[in-house]
Amino acid sequence: MIVPHRKPCLEGRLNVEGNIEELKHAINDLMYSKKNISILPSGNAGIYVASNILYNIIDTSSSNCNVLVPDMGGWKGFMTYPKMFNFNIVELRTNYGIVDINTLDEEIKKNNIHALFLTSLAGYLAHQPLKEIKKICEENEVIFVEDISGGIGGDCGYGDMVVCSTGSPKIINCEYGGFIGISDKISEQLIEKNKINDLKNLLKTYKVPNIYGLMKEETIKAKKTYKKCVRFSNILKNEFENAYFKDNEGVCVFLEYNNPKEISKNINSVIKLDNGKSVITKCPIYERILKSGIVVEIKKMDVLNISEEDFYEVVSKLKELTL
Repeated sequence: MIVPHRKPCLEGRLNVEGNIEELKHAINDLMYSKKNISILPSGNAGIYVASNILYNIIDTSSSNCNVLVPDMGGWKGFMTYPKMFNFNIVELRTNYGIVDINTLDEEIKKNNIHALFLTSLAGYLAHQPLKEIKKICEENEVIFVEDISGGIGGDCGYGDMVVCSTGSPKIINCEYGGFIGISDKISEQLIEKNKINDLKNLLKTYKVPNIYGLMKEETIKAKKTYKKCVRFSNILKNEFENAYFKDNEGVCVFLEYNNPKEISKNINSVIKLDNGKSVITKCPIYERILKSGIVVEIKKMDVLNISEEDFYEVVSKLKELTL
């Protein structure tokens, strides 16, 4: 069975170049609060720039300068880039990636936390309680860095800084690129520290080709893409008793199995994306969930051009292969 993979939308492929201000306006329309947007070559570049900003506004001379990251369901860059700027990494205990607000408050107070790195969707599987997280961070003067790569198009954009990948296969799917968004509060802190020009000079080192038209068209479709991914994910959750996060929305689905290697082999021998890549991720893996099983990568599928009837055929085949 061949399943079509996510590709940049036709409108974007026909109008690759565009106006950056129009793109920024489209991005801000999808977020909880407006940010100052800078286009970058990748989401990882965004995490690096965010870490650099933290270094410039936080006193890192103390040996107890800590940033908090989730114990699963995050991005590997959360572990890598802050360390390059002398931050210590503290892992936040979660419920399979989902933040518990009381635990978050306790960990912040106990560990002298300066910043929190978190994805809008835990492992692309479940939505975080972002409003409550933002409130706890504000009360404790913790800078919230939110990776919205999997959540843009849904409820997202609460962070003091947001980072996003627009590579493949993300919700904004340009096969390249990303961006960082910075709140006015962060900009003001950089100005107070006389570091705003340092940021501007750093951003100048990232040369991005003019794909603003493509990125804008994908951004405009992000709500529709996100909702379709969530819809298909919910169908899959309803059909499998071993699916997690049934009462939460995600753009991928985790199915628990004791033999994920065998299950993965069975599925990959029959179901493939039309670019030859797998439609599943074998777990445990930090970027999804540290639990034995598989993740069905709905976000990799060309959801806007797959009917529910066709998707039910995929679900039926998955059932056959996982018995």
